[in-house]
Amino acid sequence: MNRRKETFFQSIVALMASQVIVKTLGLIYKLYLTNKHEFGDEGNAITSAAFQVYSLLLSITSIGVPSSISKLVAERASVGDHKGAYKIFKISLILFSIIGIIGSYFLFISAKTIANNMIGMPEVELSLIALCPSIFLVSIISVYKGYFNGREKMSVTAKAQSYDQLTKTCITILVIELATMLSKITNTAIIASIANLATTLANVIELGYLYIYFKKEYAEIRYEIQTSINYRPVRTLKTIKDILFTAIPMSLTPLIGTIGRNIDSATVMDGLQSTISYEQAKIQYGILNGKVDTLINFPLSFSGTVSTALVPGIAAAKSKQKLSEISQRINLSLLVGLIIAFPATAIFCFYSNQILNLLFPNASAGDVILQISSISIIFVAIEQTIRGVLIGIGNNKVPIISITIGVIVKYILNKALIPINTYFGGINGAAISNLISHIVVTMLGYIYLKKVINVKIEKANIIKLAISTIIFIVSSKILYYIMILKLNAKISLIISIVIGIIIYIILAIILKIIDTKQLKILSFSQKKAKKAKI
Repeated sequence: MNRRKETFFQSIVALMASQVIVKTLGLIYKLYLTNKHEFGDEGNAITSAAFQVYSLLLSITSIGVPSSISKLVAERASVGDHKGAYKIFKISLILFSIIGIIGSYFLFISAKTIANNMIGMPEVELSLIALCPSIFLVSIISVYKGYFNGREKMSVTAKAQSYDQLTKTCITILVIELATMLSKITNTAIIASIANLATTLANVIELGYLYIYFKKEYAEIRYEIQTSINYRPVRTLKTIKDILFTAIPMSLTPLIGTIGRNIDSATVMDGLQSTISYEQAKIQYGILNGKVDTLINFPLSFSGTVSTALVPGIAAAKSKQKLSEISQRINLSLLVGLIIAFPATAIFCFYSNQILNLLFPNASAGDVILQISSISIIFVAIEQTIRGVLIGIGNNKVPIISITIGVIVKYILNKALIPINTYFGGINGAAISNLISHIVVTMLGYIYLKKVINVKIEKANIIKLAISTIIFIVSSKILYYIMILKLNAKISLIISIVIGIIIYIILAIILKIIDTKQLKILSFSQKKAKKAKI
C-alpha cells in the first residue's frame, strides 16, 4: 500500500488555491462590514483592536504549533518512524487542548480590564468575549494542521481554511442583516461582537472538517504505525519537552510580533489623540488596521503559502543532509514571493485612491496610508520566506532577535512620528514606522541566512521584475485613462488592472524569470518522488 505524498509545488498550489478562496471571501467580509452604515471605520477599529489581543493569546497558545508539529512529524516520518510521529500528534493534542482552555478562560475573565486599561477602548469588551472559545478551538485545530502538514498533506489544511472563511463570511452577513433589519440594532460595538462571534462559529466548522478527515485517514495512519521502521521509543515526558522546546521558540517570533502590534495599537491611539479627538483617532486607526491591512495582507497571503510549504520539506531535507535541495527551494521561494510582491506594490501605489473608492465607496479614506504601506509588501514577502527557512533548519534565534529589534524600531518611530502634525506624522507616521520596521527585520534575516546557506536574490531577476512591473503599470495606466473617457471609472479600473497583470505574466515568461529547469528540479514529480510503503 503506497501513500502518495504531495510534492513541494502541489503543496504550494493547494495552499495558494485556498488563499484565493479565503482572501476573496475575507475581502467580501471586510467590504460588507466597512460599507455597512452602522459599522464603517469605527467598527474596523473595534474589531481590529479585539483581534490584536486575540492574536496575542493565540501566539502564546497555538500560533507556533502547526509549524513545530509539522517539523517534528516530518523529521520522524522521513526516516520511517511513523509510530513516533503519531505519538507526537497524540501528546500534542492533549497538551495544547489544556493550554487552549486556560487561554480561553483568561480572555473571558480579563476582557473588561483589557478593553478599558490595555487598549483604552471600552467598546472592545463584547468582541473579546465573543472570541473566547476560539482560543481553545484554534489550539486543537493547530495540532491537526501540524500533523497533516508534517505528513505532506497540505491540501487538507487548505480545505479547512477555506471552509472556515466561507462559514465566517456567510454567518457574519446573515446574522448582522437579521440583527440590523429585524432587531433594529445600530450599536457599532454589538455589530462588531457579532462579526467576531462568527469567527468562533467558523472555527467549529473547521475543526469538524479536520476531525472527519482524520477519521477517514485513520486506517492508513494505523497501517503506517504497524509497519513503522526505525521506531525510537521515547518517554512521554521527553516527547512533551521536545514539543514545547520546538513550539515555544517558533511561537516567540509571532508572539513578539503580536506584542508589537498591540503596543502599536496603544501608541497609535495615544499619539493620535495628542492632535485629534478620540473619535477621530478611532476612525484613523480603523483605516490603518482595518482597510489598509486587509488589502496589504491579500497578496502577502499568497507569498506566505510558500513559507508554509517550505517548513516540512526543509526539515526533512535537513535530516537527510540534502543541502543543495534546501538551497534550491529557498532561492526559488524568494523569487516566487517577489514575483507576487512587485506588481501588488505597484497596483496599490498607483491605484490607491481608485481601489479604495471601488471597494469601500461608503468609507474610502486612506489612499496615502495605502501607498506607504504597499511598499512593505516586497520586504514582508522576503521576510516570510526567510522565517520559513530558519524554522525548517531549526534556527529560531535569528527570527526572534530580528523581530524584537523591529518592534523596538517601530515603537520608537511611533512615539516620534505620530504626534507630529505634518505629512510624515499622524497615521502616516504609523505607516512609515511599520514600513521601516519590516525593512530592518528583512535585512537582518537575509544577512544571516546568506552566511549559513547558499542563498541569493539574483540581480538579473530583480532587474527583469522591475522592467516587467514598470511596463505593466505604465500600459495599465495608459489603458485606464483611455477607457475612462468612455466607460465607468470602476469598470475601467478592473479591466486595466486585469490586462496589465496579463502583460506582466507574459513578460515574466518571455524574460524567463523562472525557467523550466528550476521548475523541474523543484517540482519533484510523483514518478521521481519517493513513495513510503505502508
